[in-house]
Amino acid sequence: TATAVICVLLSVPQEPALAIPVKSPGRDFAGGPKGPAEGVGKSKIPIVVDVPPTVLVPGIGGSIMAEPKSGLRVWIRFYEAEYYFKRFMWGRYNATSASLEPRDKQFSIEPLLTGYGLDAIRNLDPSVHWPIYDYVSYFDSIIQVLENSGWIPGLNLFGVPWDWRQSMCWPSTLDRLRDTILRAQRLSKGRKVKLVSHSMGGLVIKCFIATFPEIFESAVDSWVAIATPYRGAGAKIYMELLQGYNLGNIVIAAQAAKGLSMEAPAVYELLPTENFNFTLPPYIAVTINGTSYRFTTSGAQRYSQVLRDANVNYTVVWPDSGEVIKQAFNDDCWALSQATRAKVESAVLPDSVSLYNVYGVGEPTTVGLDFGEGKVWEDMQTMKYHETAVDGDGTVPTESAVAHGMKVKASKSVMSSHMGMLMQKEVLVFMLDALYGRL
Repeated sequence: TATAVICVLLSVPQEPALAIPVKSPGRDFAGGPKGPAEGVGKSKIPIVVDVPPTVLVPGIGGSIMAEPKSGLRVWIRFYEAEYYFKRFMWGRYNATSASLEPRDKQFSIEPLLTGYGLDAIRNLDPSVHWPIYDYVSYFDSIIQVLENSGWIPGLNLFGVPWDWRQSMCWPSTLDRLRDTILRAQRLSKGRKVKLVSHSMGGLVIKCFIATFPEIFESAVDSWVAIATPYRGAGAKIYMELLQGYNLGNIVIAAQAAKGLSMEAPAVYELLPTENFNFTLPPYIAVTINGTSYRFTTSGAQRYSQVLRDANVNYTVVWPDSGEVIKQAFNDDCWALSQATRAKVESAVLPDSVSLYNVYGVGEPTTVGLDFGEGKVWEDMQTMKYHETAVDGDGTVPTESAVAHGMKVKASKSVMSSHMGMLMQKEVLVFMLDALYGRL
């Protein structure tokens, strides 16, 4: 739950002292049970001063998803998690509407929009406490830092949760981001807005730049991009479409996650960028019926082909009815991802906007999957494999996280995991310095 704050407005604006709340339920920034770090401010009665309007944009899997009529939370939940995930999060991609649609039309799943967009991204399961808290804590540390440093939710602090199954360029997401930015600017008497993004949220912002360049230039002052997969998320996304990957959710099986991923545009958009000059291009190596193959991001053997061949007969079983549904590699999702990634690449950061880029190092990050030998392509759905890793944050290779193609005012490397980065004191201090224009 959010920390209650008492705000004292001053007539003379001034910058507050750093007040970082390191004590979340049962753990400190590093995720341990020790509590507050020595020498770090812990005031729960911050002085609200001249802080800039700030908007937070989460990444894939980083927004609570719920059924709006009943309020039923389906992502994330721990009780009967897999059943509700299949029942409500699975869907079918509609190429005409360019969106994933529910198979059961009577249900609609949307991101939680309460609390000025902050409730959906603070803690992905508010009922959970330490030691499981670290699995679901998301923007919680960042929001606490900002609240304790003078930001007020609904006045100069907002979140933009989005349906992360959909495309990073989905109109509903971009419209919500536009409306939130303009609202934050209006409530701050025309002051330009600061953006803070994590992971795929950075790609959403790049698509916003390409879609609404005039609004971005006139309304945005700076952007702190944390762990953005500018060139894709490495080989971990290959695995999501081959054998499933549950985004770190410990109560959902990999195959249940794959049932969503096969129809989710956002997953295809996180595949490695084709024809980018990687030092070690993300690859899939396999031997089928005596012939060895190496599929990668360029050349004659492209990774899209093996993902297509391995899933040619893939099916899922729909909960309740038991209906068997074919879910092969979705070529419509693939085509959309090609178009949206080209759009993101076309985004030009205005000279008036400062970019601060944060990226992870020191964590082995998978870029290669070396399978054994199978008789047919479908064997890859269950075959064992070895991983080849490079430097990164465990999810995004460092090479991808720094290949933004934009002018950067300041960069910060941090030895941390993809999610853990949001709780690291050095990242939070860097973020505050960026928001105050001290870098």
